[in-house]
Amino acid sequence: MKFSMLLERVAGTILRYSMLPPGTRVGVAVSGGADSLCLLHVLHALSGRLSIELHVMHLNHSLRGGESDEDEREVLALAGRLGLPALSERWRPPAAGENLEQAAREARYAFFMRAMQDHSLQRVATGHTLSDQAETVLFRMLRGTAPAGLAAIRPVTSEGIVRPLIEISRDEVRTWLTAQGIPWREDSTNQDLSLARNRIRSEVLPMLSAVFNPGAEEALARLASLSAEDEDYWDRLLDAQFEGVHVAKPPFVVDTSLIVAPHPALARRIIRRLLSHAAASSRRFTQQHIEAVWELASRVQGSGRVLLPRVEVQRSFQQLRFSTSSTQRVSPVETSLCGPGTVTIFGRHLEVSEEKRLVPVEATPPDCRYNETGELLDADRVVFPLLIRGWKPGDAYQPHGFGSEVRLKDLFGLARIPSWDRHDWPIIESGERIVWCRRFGSASWAAAGSATLRRLRVRELSD
Repeated sequence: MKFSMLLERVAGTILRYSMLPPGTRVGVAVSGGADSLCLLHVLHALSGRLSIELHVMHLNHSLRGGESDEDEREVLALAGRLGLPALSERWRPPAAGENLEQAAREARYAFFMRAMQDHSLQRVATGHTLSDQAETVLFRMLRGTAPAGLAAIRPVTSEGIVRPLIEISRDEVRTWLTAQGIPWREDSTNQDLSLARNRIRSEVLPMLSAVFNPGAEEALARLASLSAEDEDYWDRLLDAQFEGVHVAKPPFVVDTSLIVAPHPALARRIIRRLLSHAAASSRRFTQQHIEAVWELASRVQGSGRVLLPRVEVQRSFQQLRFSTSSTQRVSPVETSLCGPGTVTIFGRHLEVSEEKRLVPVEATPPDCRYNETGELLDADRVVFPLLIRGWKPGDAYQPHGFGSEVRLKDLFGLARIPSWDRHDWPIIESGERIVWCRRFGSASWAAAGSATLRRLRVRELSD
């Protein structure tokens, strides 16, 4: 392939996707392999024409011992010959048992983000090719991806990652490098057929091209491009669905109607966005994960939970709570009051104050109307110290105005208190008996009536 022909094709891709506006400071991710070397040489040749500033970036994954170190030396030496600034980091691989490919991918992108921040880079260019795109589409199809996953490798991402070679095949890259007399380094791990992506590259795609379609790579890459256009359209519909929906830092709660009301094609994309927000990543979620949340939201019975990578989704009544699965629930704490005062528990401020009435108020049956809010306790029946604690399964008492004892679990159900709020629900005990519970008020045996002279008022104070 002629030098100018490949340059023009890459330049066309850059302009078509608005990858590198004039004046952009670009980090070029260079591993030392063919694709990244082609990317560096092409961008270097186009840098004046595009008015961009290049910085060479290299992450030493330390996976191949001396080979990895030699990759780093070669890349830094090439940057010096081209007169380009360079930065490199050395990665420490994770302990055995972790997903090495996933960990390495995350390490690369973390490196990119740090470099962008530390060196004021607006873009990072990677050497992903049309062949990588085809392999990714096929890999995701075989894994059972949702339609959104077919968009595969985006030419431009919201984080500023760009792929100028995304319309150039791997064979074209090598043909061009050979014609220019540019040597490249081969990663020996690419020959490891125990890795699914290597087997797809070395065996599956060549078989598909030989038996079914010589243009299999181009067809799969075209599918990715069309899917990306479809997803851009769906994203606009998603934005409209999320108008007025408050999705803050996890944990956050949404109504199940957000998922079950729209068409299933839109609903599954809503789930993916919710999961991505909860985990700050969408890389780990498969179609099976999406379906699990869909099934939870669609149940007639309003309870249950789904554990996914990084995320726990819990349902209570018609609400879904999305939280990070690493969040540990703190066991209920206890505190006490030795006399009237204020105490903080579960982030709530409770005040117990004493009030005296010199003359009883004339009782108006039923006497519970005098204490409608359930704030008032008979100070002659309540003994300090008061124990303030969280709800425990089995807790029961007779609220003021009720005819008999009721389990708190049943009161929670009647009041539709979500299950995730119950463990942090303040309860006050006196002498090992419940005298007050948030929202449900004072116990019948300890409640102040209209004739009570000494009373205690329990109030939840706002911040």
